[in-house]
Amino acid sequence: MELFVITASKDVPDEASLITKMFESGLRHLHLRKPKYSTNQMSDFLNEIPEHFHKYIVIHSHHHLALKFDLKGIHLTSTHLSKKWKYFFVRQRLKLKFSKISKSRSYSRLQQVYKKEDYNYDYILIGTMFNSITGEFYSGFYEAGVKAALKNAGKKFVARGGTSPKTIAKAADMGFYGIAFNSYIWEHPSPYENFLKILDAYKENKLEL
Repeated sequence: MELFVITASKDVPDEASLITKMFESGLRHLHLRKPKYSTNQMSDFLNEIPEHFHKYIVIHSHHHLALKFDLKGIHLTSTHLSKKWKYFFVRQRLKLKFSKISKSRSYSRLQQVYKKEDYNYDYILIGTMFNSITGEFYSGFYEAGVKAALKNAGKKFVARGGTSPKTIAKAADMGFYGIAFNSYIWEHPSPYENFLKILDAYKENKLEL
């Protein structure tokens, strides 16, 4: 089961260095989500991360930087996928410039899993999947429905929201393509320490990154 890390939307002290340590420890999927960053700020952030790790980064905004920095791919928000005329050229770029790199999007509800998409996505983030306190499914998700979606929707799903080491085994048993971590890492005083706890849980459950 693939391991994903989603950055905090706000800045974290020494964030680029922490991310680099995670890459050095085996992380291969990072979603760089900084909704308030300008293009220059995003470029500066990427320049802080060693170039040989850029191939593991998916960017959520300023998508043209994915080509400039030779990143892994782009993540599409509801704004990018809007049918409004003002986003016509965004949709055209998806078909042309970004045809050969990874593309992903998010679902927030179980009812969305069977919808027909205009683009081929490598995977889809879905959630909030878990209750961060109990580790059980969050409101709107239930075991039978999730299992049916993973089996029949014909898409690769990455569980996000409320994830922690105690939800790793459940996500793997359910058959998720991956699991994504955000708050569990970045809201801790020592983000890298919690990342290592995730790696330990992977080893305990005999899972490969």
